[in-house]
Amino acid sequence: MQNLFNNQSLAAVVWKWKVHLAIIGLLAVLLAALFSSPYFLTPLYRSTARLYPINTRSFSEESRSEQLLEIIHSNDIKRQMISAFDLAVRYQVDPEKPHFQTKVLREYDEHVSCKKTEYETVELTVLDADPQIACHMVDSLIAFYNRKMLAQNRQKYVEQANSYARDLERKRAAIDSLSAQMETLRKTYGLLNYESQTQQLTLGYTEALARGASQRAISDIQQKLDNLAEKGGEFYRYEGEMRALESRRDTISSLLDKTLRLANLTESYTMVAEEPFPADKKAWPVRWLIVLISFMAAEFLAMFTILLLEGARNHQKPA
Repeated sequence: MQNLFNNQSLAAVVWKWKVHLAIIGLLAVLLAALFSSPYFLTPLYRSTARLYPINTRSFSEESRSEQLLEIIHSNDIKRQMISAFDLAVRYQVDPEKPHFQTKVLREYDEHVSCKKTEYETVELTVLDADPQIACHMVDSLIAFYNRKMLAQNRQKYVEQANSYARDLERKRAAIDSLSAQMETLRKTYGLLNYESQTQQLTLGYTEALARGASQRAISDIQQKLDNLAEKGGEFYRYEGEMRALESRRDTISSLLDKTLRLANLTESYTMVAEEPFPADKKAWPVRWLIVLISFMAAEFLAMFTILLLEGARNHQKPA
């Protein structure tokens, strides 16, 4: 090879073999154009949407966009798409062949892509032979994501509501039990309100003594004071517990109402920044690129072979 470059230039070799190189290049172009035509490669059209995740909470260190991607990439969403658009038929995957599901999912991954952009949006892209179908598939991806998020949130809120309902039932049972105990003290000892009764009976007792009331009236007041002294502390404690239970009951009831409203709320979990639309120009295959690469590869291989031949001939010539 070194003798070749010492004896003649590359341009001379090209000129010598120009006809062969031209024929090879022409054949490469024609074959590449033929095999990249719709007769051999079905043209695919691209439909794209960009969206922001909204009305979601971020867990751990994952961003909302990463959560969206995780759900969009889930097999649950993929199977919904495969079923909705009969993709096994569209991708011509034989259900009788082994590993049918794996092959369909592989074809799906080759035609559907999702990625996060530098602006924290998520880009959904679908390639399909029908531009209208590609657009519908992007719309369906967004719809299936919203539906899954809605179902997850409703399940979460329903579980919370059930927990609040059980807690509320326990608080009401505790209130009923405590109310029954307080009612017993009311009927047996005439206790109604510890603080106000204490003030009123003390004042009444003092006034009765001051105005010289009858012994019966004074004894009646004294009996009530004795009842307060015996059971008043217990009744007072019950009053405090009742206030705490009623406050907690009202709080739980409010949380239950709020959670039930959220469970029945229908909302979107995406804000679409760029709507998908049916493309009017195919995205794949890029025929000019295929032709160019084929031409360059053919010329390179041809030139490499020619140089080997020229080198071998020069080596065989006598010195």
